[in-house]
Amino acid sequence: MAVPDPSVAVADPDVVDAIAFAVRAHGRQLRKDRRTPYIVHPVAVLRHLAGDLGVTAPSLLEAAVLHDVLEDTPTVRAALAQRFGEPVAALVEELTLPPERHGPMVPDAVKTQALVEAVGRISWPAVLIKLCDRWDNLRDLGNAPWSDVKRASYLEQTSEILGALGRRRAVAPPPDDLLRPIDSAERAVRRLGSGA
Repeated sequence: MAVPDPSVAVADPDVVDAIAFAVRAHGRQLRKDRRTPYIVHPVAVLRHLAGDLGVTAPSLLEAAVLHDVLEDTPTVRAALAQRFGEPVAALVEELTLPPERHGPMVPDAVKTQALVEAVGRISWPAVLIKLCDRWDNLRDLGNAPWSDVKRASYLEQTSEILGALGRRRAVAPPPDDLLRPIDSAERAVRRLGSGA
Protein backbone atom coordinates (compact mmCIF):
# COMPACT_ATOMS: atom_id res chain seq x y z
CA MET A 1 0.00 0.00 0.00
CA ALA A 2 1.40 3.39 -1.00
CA VAL A 3 1.95 5.98 1.71
CA PRO A 4 0.05 9.22 0.95
CA ASP A 5 2.28 12.13 -0.04
CA PRO A 6 1.71 15.00 2.44
CA SER A 7 2.82 17.58 -0.15
CA VAL A 8 -0.24 16.64 -2.22
CA ALA A 9 -2.50 17.34 0.78
CA VAL A 10 -0.89 20.73 1.38
CA ALA A 11 -1.50 21.59 -2.29
CA ASP A 12 -5.21 20.81 -1.88
CA PRO A 13 -7.11 23.95 -3.00
CA ASP A 14 -9.00 24.16 0.31
CA VAL A 15 -5.75 23.99 2.28
CA VAL A 16 -4.21 26.66 0.04
CA ASP A 17 -7.34 28.79 0.61
CA ALA A 18 -6.98 28.32 4.39
CA ILE A 19 -3.36 29.45 4.22
CA ALA A 20 -4.36 32.57 2.26
CA PHE A 21 -7.19 33.26 4.72
CA ALA A 22 -4.82 32.94 7.69
CA VAL A 23 -2.27 35.25 6.03
CA ARG A 24 -4.95 37.92 5.63
CA ALA A 25 -6.45 37.37 9.08
CA HIS A 26 -3.13 37.58 10.93
CA GLY A 27 -2.08 40.53 8.75
CA ARG A 28 0.85 42.36 10.31
CA GLN A 29 0.83 40.45 13.61
CA LEU A 30 4.26 39.42 14.84
CA ARG A 31 5.54 36.53 16.94
CA LYS A 32 6.76 37.19 20.45
CA ASP A 33 10.24 38.04 19.12
CA ARG A 34 8.60 41.13 17.53
CA ARG A 35 10.34 40.41 14.20
CA THR A 36 8.83 37.24 12.74
CA PRO A 37 5.48 37.54 10.96
CA TYR A 38 2.90 35.63 13.00
CA ILE A 39 1.77 33.57 10.01
CA VAL A 40 5.06 31.66 10.23
CA HIS A 41 3.65 29.87 13.31
CA PRO A 42 0.37 28.52 11.83
CA VAL A 43 2.26 27.43 8.72
CA ALA A 44 4.80 25.63 10.94
CA VAL A 45 1.94 23.83 12.71
CA LEU A 46 0.66 22.78 9.28
CA ARG A 47 4.19 21.65 8.36
CA HIS A 48 4.45 19.51 11.50
CA LEU A 49 1.13 17.83 10.70
CA ALA A 50 1.73 17.24 7.00
CA GLY A 51 5.49 17.00 6.72
CA ASP A 52 6.62 15.53 10.03
CA LEU A 53 3.58 13.37 10.82
CA GLY A 54 2.25 12.56 7.34
CA VAL A 55 -1.29 13.79 8.05
CA THR A 56 -3.18 14.31 4.79
CA ALA A 57 -6.78 15.02 5.88
CA PRO A 58 -7.58 18.45 4.41
CA SER A 59 -9.93 19.41 7.27
CA LEU A 60 -7.15 18.82 9.82
CA LEU A 61 -4.63 20.77 7.75
CA GLU A 62 -7.06 23.65 7.24
CA ALA A 63 -7.85 23.80 10.96
CA ALA A 64 -4.13 23.69 11.78
CA VAL A 65 -3.30 26.76 9.75
CA LEU A 66 -6.45 28.53 11.03
CA HIS A 67 -6.03 27.44 14.67
CA ASP A 68 -5.36 30.96 16.05
CA VAL A 69 -7.67 33.10 13.92
CA LEU A 70 -10.60 33.09 16.37
CA GLU A 71 -8.35 33.65 19.39
CA ASP A 72 -6.01 36.29 17.97
CA THR A 73 -7.87 38.12 15.19
CA PRO A 74 -11.32 39.71 14.70
CA THR A 75 -12.41 36.68 12.63
CA VAL A 76 -15.72 35.18 13.77
CA ARG A 77 -16.68 31.52 13.78
CA ALA A 78 -19.50 32.05 11.27
CA ALA A 79 -16.97 33.29 8.70
CA LEU A 80 -14.93 30.11 9.12
CA ALA A 81 -18.00 27.88 8.88
CA GLN A 82 -19.20 29.63 5.74
CA ARG A 83 -15.81 29.53 4.03
CA PHE A 84 -14.38 26.18 5.21
CA GLY A 85 -17.38 24.23 6.48
CA GLU A 86 -18.69 23.30 9.90
CA PRO A 87 -16.10 20.57 10.68
CA VAL A 88 -13.17 22.98 10.24
CA ALA A 89 -14.91 25.78 12.16
CA ALA A 90 -15.72 23.36 15.00
CA LEU A 91 -12.08 22.22 15.21
CA VAL A 92 -10.79 25.79 15.30
CA GLU A 93 -13.37 26.66 17.96
CA GLU A 94 -12.21 23.72 20.08
CA LEU A 95 -8.68 25.14 19.93
CA THR A 96 -9.78 28.64 20.97
CA LEU A 97 -9.61 29.76 24.59
CA PRO A 98 -12.09 32.40 25.72
CA PRO A 99 -10.58 35.90 26.17
CA GLU A 100 -10.80 35.73 29.97
CA ARG A 101 -8.51 32.66 29.90
CA HIS A 102 -6.04 33.77 27.23
CA GLY A 103 -3.84 36.75 26.53
CA PRO A 104 -0.87 38.65 27.91
CA MET A 105 -2.74 39.95 30.98
CA VAL A 106 -4.08 36.54 32.03
CA PRO A 107 -2.04 34.88 34.80
CA ASP A 108 -0.15 31.78 33.69
CA ALA A 109 -2.00 29.63 36.25
CA VAL A 110 -5.37 30.57 34.72
CA LYS A 111 -4.20 29.80 31.18
CA THR A 112 -2.58 26.54 32.31
CA GLN A 113 -5.81 25.42 33.96
CA ALA A 114 -7.76 26.27 30.80
CA LEU A 115 -5.34 24.29 28.63
CA VAL A 116 -5.35 21.29 30.97
CA GLU A 117 -9.17 21.30 30.97
CA ALA A 118 -9.22 21.62 27.17
CA VAL A 119 -6.97 18.57 26.67
CA GLY A 120 -9.49 16.57 28.67
CA ARG A 121 -12.52 17.53 26.58
CA ILE A 122 -11.53 18.46 23.02
CA SER A 123 -11.67 15.93 20.19
CA TRP A 124 -8.63 13.83 19.35
CA PRO A 125 -8.08 15.72 16.05
CA ALA A 126 -8.01 18.96 18.07
CA VAL A 127 -5.55 17.38 20.53
CA LEU A 128 -3.27 16.52 17.61
CA ILE A 129 -3.33 20.11 16.34
CA LYS A 130 -2.78 21.41 19.91
CA LEU A 131 0.28 19.15 20.25
CA CYS A 132 1.68 20.48 16.96
CA ASP A 133 0.99 24.03 18.15
CA ARG A 134 2.88 23.35 21.39
CA TRP A 135 5.66 21.63 19.41
CA ASP A 136 6.24 24.74 17.33
CA ASN A 137 6.01 27.08 20.32
CA LEU A 138 8.60 25.03 22.20
CA ARG A 139 10.86 24.98 19.15
CA ASP A 140 10.61 28.77 19.08
CA LEU A 141 10.90 29.31 22.85
CA GLY A 142 14.49 30.53 22.62
CA ASN A 143 13.42 33.42 20.38
CA ALA A 144 10.74 34.71 22.75
CA PRO A 145 11.82 37.77 24.76
CA TRP A 146 10.79 36.09 27.99
CA SER A 147 12.47 36.01 31.36
CA ASP A 148 13.86 32.75 32.68
CA VAL A 149 10.88 32.64 35.05
CA LYS A 150 8.41 32.95 32.15
CA ARG A 151 10.24 30.24 30.15
CA ALA A 152 10.21 27.93 33.18
CA SER A 153 6.48 28.61 33.62
CA TYR A 154 5.85 27.70 29.96
CA LEU A 155 7.78 24.45 30.37
CA GLU A 156 5.82 23.66 33.55
CA GLN A 157 2.59 24.40 31.68
CA THR A 158 3.71 21.95 28.98
CA SER A 159 4.36 19.31 31.63
CA GLU A 160 0.88 19.80 33.09
CA ILE A 161 -0.74 19.57 29.64
CA LEU A 162 1.14 16.34 28.93
CA GLY A 163 0.07 14.98 32.32
CA ALA A 164 -3.56 15.71 31.47
CA LEU A 165 -3.08 14.05 28.08
CA GLY A 166 -1.65 10.95 29.76
CA ARG A 167 -4.63 10.74 32.13
CA ARG A 168 -7.03 11.07 29.20
CA ARG A 169 -5.22 8.41 27.18
CA ALA A 170 -5.45 5.99 30.11
CA VAL A 171 -9.25 6.33 30.12
CA ALA A 172 -9.98 6.71 26.40
CA PRO A 173 -7.08 6.23 23.96
CA PRO A 174 -7.02 8.02 20.62
CA PRO A 175 -8.61 6.33 17.63
CA ASP A 176 -6.37 4.06 15.59
CA ASP A 177 -6.10 6.48 12.65
CA LEU A 178 -4.66 9.20 14.93
CA LEU A 179 -2.61 7.03 17.28
CA ARG A 180 0.69 7.19 15.39
CA PRO A 181 0.63 10.96 14.69
CA ILE A 182 -0.46 11.75 18.27
CA ASP A 183 2.30 9.50 19.67
CA SER A 184 4.90 11.17 17.45
CA ALA A 185 3.74 14.71 18.25
CA GLU A 186 3.64 13.93 21.96
CA ARG A 187 7.22 12.57 21.82
CA ALA A 188 8.39 15.75 20.07
CA VAL A 189 6.70 17.94 22.70
CA ARG A 190 8.16 15.86 25.55
CA ARG A 191 11.64 16.06 24.03
CA LEU A 192 11.52 19.83 23.56
CA GLY A 193 9.73 20.39 26.85
CA SER A 194 12.46 18.57 28.75
CA GLY A 195 15.24 20.48 27.02
CA ALA A 196 16.63 17.28 25.48
